[in-house]
Formats: sequence, C-alpha cells, structure tokens
Amino acid sequence: MFRVALAVILAFACSGTQRAKGPPGPKLVVLIVVDQLPTWVFERDRKLFTGGLARMLREGGYVAAAELPYANPFTAPGHAAIGTGASPNVTGIVGNGWYRRGEQHEREAEYDAEAPVFAVGPAHAGVLSVEDNGSAKAMRVAGLADVLRTATGGKARSIAISLKARGAVFVAGKQPDLAVWYEPAAGGMTTSRAYAPEAPSWLIELASTRSATRFYRSTWSPLDAKLLAKTTRMVDAAPGEGAFHGLDTAFPHELGATESPTRAIVHTTFADDMVFDAVYGALDAMALGKDAVPDLLAVSFSAHDYAGHLWGPDSWEVLDLTMRFDLALGKLFATLDERVGAGQWAAVLTSDHGATPVVDRATGVAGGAGRAKPGARRITTAEIEKVVDDALAPYGTGPFFLTFASSNIYLGPAFDKVTRRDAALRAVAAALAKLPNIAAAAPTAKLAGNCEARRGLEQAICFALVDGEAGELFVAPIAGSLISDYRTGTHHDAPFDDNRRVPILVLAPGLAPQEGTGSLLQVAPTVAALLRIPPPPSAKAPALFGLR
Repeated sequence: MFRVALAVILAFACSGTQRAKGPPGPKLVVLIVVDQLPTWVFERDRKLFTGGLARMLREGGYVAAAELPYANPFTAPGHAAIGTGASPNVTGIVGNGWYRRGEQHEREAEYDAEAPVFAVGPAHAGVLSVEDNGSAKAMRVAGLADVLRTATGGKARSIAISLKARGAVFVAGKQPDLAVWYEPAAGGMTTSRAYAPEAPSWLIELASTRSATRFYRSTWSPLDAKLLAKTTRMVDAAPGEGAFHGLDTAFPHELGATESPTRAIVHTTFADDMVFDAVYGALDAMALGKDAVPDLLAVSFSAHDYAGHLWGPDSWEVLDLTMRFDLALGKLFATLDERVGAGQWAAVLTSDHGATPVVDRATGVAGGAGRAKPGARRITTAEIEKVVDDALAPYGTGPFFLTFASSNIYLGPAFDKVTRRDAALRAVAAALAKLPNIAAAAPTAKLAGNCEARRGLEQAICFALVDGEAGELFVAPIAGSLISDYRTGTHHDAPFDDNRRVPILVLAPGLAPQEGTGSLLQVAPTVAALLRIPPPPSAKAPALFGLR
C-alpha cells in the first residue's frame, strides 16, 4: 500500500520527465560519498593517491572546495542534499535526528515505524526493534532515483548502499529500488520493508559468505607508518584523540581485544570492506550497467566519519583509511571497465560535510589547515541547558530545556505556558550569544522563510531550518569550536569553511580534465545529466562542468 501510494505521488511530481535525446550516455553512474571528507584534509593528501582517487583527479573534473549553502553540516541533511539538489529547508531533513513533536519523542532522521528491518542472518549483537526501522519517509521531495524511474518508465535500476542507515536512505532520493545498510542486530547488510517485501536473497547470501564477523579477530595496522607521520606531522596518539570500546589512540587496532567488536568495527577499514562487498554483490544481483537503460549505484562510505570523530579528520587512522579506500576504489573502477565497459560508466564523488580540527592540537598542515584555532573549545549541552533555563526563569516555572539536536534547541511543555513567548525567546538568544565561543543564537521563527533575500550566516541558517521540525532556537559555535559532550575527538557543527567545504570529483566519458568551482547542490544535477534525465524537481543549480 505504502509503495503504491508513493509511486503515484512521485509519478505525478515528476510527470513529463523523459530521457534527453542525443547520443547515449553511460550505462551506469556511480555516486560515491565519503562521509566526513573536508577539503582541507583532501588537499593535504591528494599527492599520495595512486588508485581510484588519483584516476578521478587525473582524468576528470575537480571542484576543490564545493560549498554547503546551509548551516547544519550533518550526515543526514548532507546525503539528502546530494540526492535531491536541495537544502534542508526543502528536503525536510533538519539533522541526523530531531524531536518529533507529534510523537513527543526524539527520533533518528531515517526512523519509520512502518519500515521494519529484515534479519539476514544470525544477529551480530542485540535484537531488532522498532528503533532500527528505516526509510526516507521524512524526506519531503523526490530525488535522483525517483526521476530516473519516471524517465525510463521503470526500466532503470537504482540502489543505495551505506554502512549507516541515514547514508543509504537519503543519498539516492526518496525511493530507490533498494537501500542497503549495516545493522548488527539483523546479521549484516540489510534493508527494510520500505524497499522490499522480504530480504533479497543476495543479501542473505552476503551475510552468510561475507559476514562482518570474519573481521572480529582482525588487526588494523597502518600501510606505511612513516608516511603517515610525515604527512600528518603528528605522532600517532596525537593530542585530543579518543578511545572507544577498547579501540585505543594508536595503531595497531585489534578488534578481538575490544569489548564490542560490533561497535568498534564501524571506526575501522573493515567497515569500508563490508560496503565494498555489498557493492560487488549489487553489481551482480541487480545486473547494473548490463543494458542500454542507465542504472544508478549510490554508495556512502561511513568509516571516515566514525574515525574522524574519534581520532580527528587529520589523524593517522583517517589517512590510512583514505589510502586504503583509494586503492579499493581503483579496483572497483577496473572492475567496471571490465564488466560494464571502458567509457560506458561514470562516477561522481563528494562528501556530505567536512570536520572541525581537533581543538587540542596546536599543529597542522602548511597554511594553518588542521591547526586548532586559538581559544577553540568543546561547548557542552549542559552549559546550553543552564543558560536556557536561567534566561527563561523570569518568564515562568521550568525546567524549560527539553533537548538539543542538530544545532536546534527544543523547549518542553513548561514553555507552552509562557505568555510573552517572543520576548522570552529573545532573552534566551541574547543569553546564549554571551556564552563563550557561540557564533549565532536566534529564535528559528526569526530566521525562517525568504532565505534568498538573506545573506551570510543568516541565510545559511535559514536554509537549515525545516518548517514544523526545527526547534524554538538555533545555536551554532564559532569556527574552530564545537558543541559536544565528548571530551575528545571532534565534530562538524560549526557552519564555517572547515565543515562546509568539500571536494567534488567527476569522471565521465568525454569530460576533459579540468578544475572548477561549485556547490554541493550541483551534485544531483550533475548525476542527472550523466544519466541523461532531468534533474530532481527541487534542484535549481546547474550541472557541473557544463554537463547537460
């Protein structure tokens, strides 16, 4: 029922779309997202690449510092923007999770009560629950897969794959043919009822023959420790690095020695291996790129984000991850040359957001990139909660603070009894603005709407606000600081260049090597141009490099 209704809605929304006339385009377009890949780190490392990244830089188009135009640089909004070409105020994805007022409950972005996840093998940990359910139900607009289906009369195939559910369900649009992600309680890479009536047989086979459990006694050692030290200009266990479930601050990382290999693995290179396993499985099972009708394969690699949060985006671990990813990507491209045909496929690679340099580090790469900014600090949610409740005390009886999620402050039932609400919110915003290292604090009602007429940070915040889902207040730290309750590692919530500048690489038949400028919102139109279909309805930016 859900799928039928959705198909009708999308068909109406995309009515009139059809494939462009002219020479045939690639038979397969691969959209690749490296979760948490800031330009300031990518530029440091690009000279080291020898595999797929090197091929893209050598043979294709490159945008060094594409802008995220909105002020909530998080995973779910970023993947939704990549898949639709629209900012969060349009897609409806305000953050990785937010307080759902209708349910009076904070939920993950991908949460969908009607989309249970399928077990594909023996559980690696835990038991499946409604909290594991996932789909793109929260997304309000159609994306690449939806337009591709309409333009090809349902003949094209589309699949999205990620370690994270939020990476899989949004990156290809609202309803790809299949979205796949890793769920330990399900026994491996799986999907939900939003995409299939039952677990596809190839995912069940994958869980049996290529189980994540094969890595649980593995050790991650660096490919070249001397190169890591020379490039990062840091010791392995650099200041500010954290430990998690037995993963220490320095190599080697033994999964078998951790208290929970299931949780620890997502921070390691073995997580990327699982995603690549699913990619190769999908190529065979869905016969991608096997006929003249173009297919879409969207893949998001999440290990960089987990590792970056724990050890820092410029750490030994993240650099080793990137070098291994580069080699694995080169092998994938060679496989596509063989199976699909050289010149018969295209690839677009980008990231959903950057990262803030670890505040404890006084060193960085040339030009200051990666160096902590003077006075940078971690702002705790407890500080924010106290400021909110203290500022509202003259207006009623609290506590008023309910939760903080994705830069949004949500106020509880006590605030509903406040009569002078506008004055109260202004008082809170003024008090928050005095908190050290806060760049912006304002009532969301003041900044929502008419975004195009706004400028600078005010406009970026406007693009980040979702009607009906945003909190009462939006708060953001200054560049170099972050709001986090973790005492180590880093985050990516400050709406400035470290977090809002990412690379875009395009490798496509007939596209000459070149460099350009652009926005993350141009990724969807670029992929659509390569598929020779119209861009998603909400995408307003042109394709990169003159593609059409």
